[in-house]
Amino acid sequence: MQRSSGRYVIYYGWLIADAAGTPGPAATAIAAAGPGVLIGFYYTFEPKYPNFSRQVRDLLRAAQISFFAYVDTDYGNRPLAAVEAEARDYLAKGVDGIFFDQAYNFLDDRQTPYYQQLYALVHSSQKSVIINTGVAQSGEAIMEVTDILMVEHDWRLLPQLSPWHGRYPPTRFMGNSSNEAGTERYFDYRIGYEAAVRDTHEAWASGIGWHYSTDHYTTLPAWFSDYARSVSTPIDIPPMRGRKRAL
Repeated sequence: MQRSSGRYVIYYGWLIADAAGTPGPAATAIAAAGPGVLIGFYYTFEPKYPNFSRQVRDLLRAAQISFFAYVDTDYGNRPLAAVEAEARDYLAKGVDGIFFDQAYNFLDDRQTPYYQQLYALVHSSQKSVIINTGVAQSGEAIMEVTDILMVEHDWRLLPQLSPWHGRYPPTRFMGNSSNEAGTERYFDYRIGYEAAVRDTHEAWASGIGWHYSTDHYTTLPAWFSDYARSVSTPIDIPPMRGRKRAL
């Protein structure tokens, strides 16, 4: 078992400062904060540059941060070949794992083969999988196709709507709190520094081993560094299956 942190970061903005791939202010701030995991887009949008450039990857590895590239699955409706091709591209470029977004909730088995193939693909490269359903209620079979299950803003209802989650260690689950559009149905308050710290500690205490609080995914809030310091207490995280390097 390796000593690590139950903090992670979702950041969909630019990690690079220029076309040469120099780490930008956000990458530097994230590296200094030292979360266990960073989820981001491998490429920037227009112009298209490697957001996880070699320099950014080196910076993150020096800070012992595992980085996961975003891949949309459209709840299992996106053509499997396209998803596999995108994931292969990122795996070949050295990411630590794939974050499969908009994932099916496994309340039935219609999409089981789809996600089994994706899981096998990533693990064949000795890398890890995070699946994001965005909801607290999922069928337990989903745990067979992911190393970490993200329930996003619905983390408070996970014990109630998926009671089977208690059979797994907290480090298999991930949630977040933010001010993204539509989160009003989850939070009747704004996420600022004090709420951010409170939510992360509450999530850990409720069996959500990974939690991140922010304003929006495309920015680091002004209070990011203070928040990171306030939730820096490490927790014990067992190695993931199929990893060359444990988180």
